Amino acid sequence: MSHYSWGTSAPVDGDSAEEVFNHAPWPEPRGRDSPPKKTPRTLAPNLTRRSHKKSRGGCLNCKCRKIKCQETKPSCENCLVKELKCEYPSQATTKIVRRPSCASRPNRAVVRHDEPKLPATLSPPTSFNMDDMRCFHHFLTVAYPHLPLGNDSVWVQDIPIFAQQHEYLMHALLALGASHLTRMSPQTDYSTTAMIHQGQAIKGLNEALAKESRSYGESDALLAACYALTFQASYMGDGMTDFITMVRGCALVTEQIYKQETRTAFNLDQNMHFRIMLPRLEHFPNISPTLITPAVLAVEALRPLLRTTMDHQFHASLSSALLALQQSPKAGYLNFVRLYATLWDMSHDQFAVFVDPHNTPAQLLMAHFLALQMLMVPLLVHEFPALNDATKARTLLGTVEWGEKIWERTPQRMRPYLVWSRDVFQTVRSEIQALNGGNYRDMTFKILAH
Repeated sequence: MSHYSWGTSAPVDGDSAEEVFNHAPWPEPRGRDSPPKKTPRTLAPNLTRRSHKKSRGGCLNCKCRKIKCQETKPSCENCLVKELKCEYPSQATTKIVRRPSCASRPNRAVVRHDEPKLPATLSPPTSFNMDDMRCFHHFLTVAYPHLPLGNDSVWVQDIPIFAQQHEYLMHALLALGASHLTRMSPQTDYSTTAMIHQGQAIKGLNEALAKESRSYGESDALLAACYALTFQASYMGDGMTDFITMVRGCALVTEQIYKQETRTAFNLDQNMHFRIMLPRLEHFPNISPTLITPAVLAVEALRPLLRTTMDHQFHASLSSALLALQQSPKAGYLNFVRLYATLWDMSHDQFAVFVDPHNTPAQLLMAHFLALQMLMVPLLVHEFPALNDATKARTLLGTVEWGEKIWERTPQRMRPYLVWSRDVFQTVRSEIQALNGGNYRDMTFKILAH
């Protein structure tokens, strides 16, 4: 599922993030005949190799990050820049270890220091198994979030380092990798692993949210965990409420970062999303009117059922996105991404009412919102053109299952209002089966178009 960079260009209300989270259910070989002459490696003309001293007594953070430490006390320059607590290994006793002698090597002594122990923040107590390693590799290569836009390198370089210091973040990354891998590979089921890591991630996330002041890396860990859990929820058949809750979490944490002017590894420029997307919008494919017109009529039919202020606001945003989509794919995209602002503009109490599964009007609105999201797939894939493997059609099944569950729990007399959205979900499921593990960039919605 594709999403907007939640919270990077819209205000949020004054609710505390804790309240929102607490209510969530949570080289080529050479021939033998002519071996090449070995040429000694040389430096460029007029250059000589400058001698340098290797860092052997660097701080623990620099050792963990595998970078050269200046070894300045009490804090090295690297830790000062990153605002990290600089700790050095204790002065260990020196041991002399003799290597066995052999004919080709003289007997020599090797000086070795006792292995330094990493501080607790760099050595999570939880033990991870081989399945976790597979899920982590899957996260790094395929499943990392594409949002906020323009931060791919942060996700695969910086966030794994922060995850060494914040255990709940590691759990969130593993949960995302497990859920995405389960969707992409039907013969592999990591759903239990995903749920275990999700629970640990949410627990640690709520504890981290209680902290008022945060150093460099802590805000990144919070935001990364929120995005990871949001994307994970989108792959879970029962994750709709978790998804909406975590969308609000992304917005709230981003707003806190803005207010506190916290330095982050993430680039959270408020205009970044549209600066990246605007050149791509000119090449968006058109959405067939035979798909849009029935959607407009179906959403309009919901108007008499609306009860609360939030129902009316969400309905208005949904209608605006569909009418804009009739004008052009560019206008439709710009209005669709603003739909998410309606979710994070809600107060805590309004949100609790809106996501109540017994709130039939809100559930009908969500079904139409999810169906619209499916129609927007040919446009939304332009948000992450490089992540081709992440667009396997099966990853859409989580959203399809949300829509199907809404149909199942909707009273019989109200189901006529869901005919259009149900047809969309049935069409998506049919095309996913026809693609047989293919890419959802190839979806055409041919069934609906006729």
